[in-house]
Amino acid sequence: MRAANDLAAPSGRLRSPALDRLKRLIAGDAESAWSVTLPAHDTPSTDRPLILVVDDNPVNRTLAGELLSCWGMKPLLAADGAEAVALACELRLDLILMDLQMPAPDGFAATAQIRRFEREHGRRRVPVVAYTSATESADQPRLRDSGIDDVLHKPADAQAIRDCVTRWCLQEPRPQRQRAAMSAHDA
Repeated sequence: MRAANDLAAPSGRLRSPALDRLKRLIAGDAESAWSVTLPAHDTPSTDRPLILVVDDNPVNRTLAGELLSCWGMKPLLAADGAEAVALACELRLDLILMDLQMPAPDGFAATAQIRRFEREHGRRRVPVVAYTSATESADQPRLRDSGIDDVLHKPADAQAIRDCVTRWCLQEPRPQRQRAAMSAHDA
């Protein structure tokens, strides 16, 4: 645990690693390591949900990741659909927050590729929530066809994000949640 004066800058203002990273991102000094990283202060633990945040906007990615980390989740950050597919195929995720409008593949195509991998390899279906500012009722068939489970509209406040994570990750103990998802997928 850090002492209170570890958070104080010489000016007397509070500072934190997350705030420092956001300031650098806003100033245009994006770090190349932001693309697929766990926050530096995160320590691996098997009892915390692993949530993939996929967004081509580094500020959106950082904010969502920091919120999840503050709530005790393990956020994993990806900058595009290709990274998302690679990570989803490699890791056992609990939830994916997927932006829809990104460089190739977009969130629809990335989710469809993840679903195809799950079917072909007998993996449980990971909930995918579209985290986007661009959905309309005309997109509903496309959301369903690609395998997206829910939509969280940007800009979402912290409570809306927390409610979404709770709904998809925290309502049941993990082993029961995984069995239920596999049973629903197999049906």
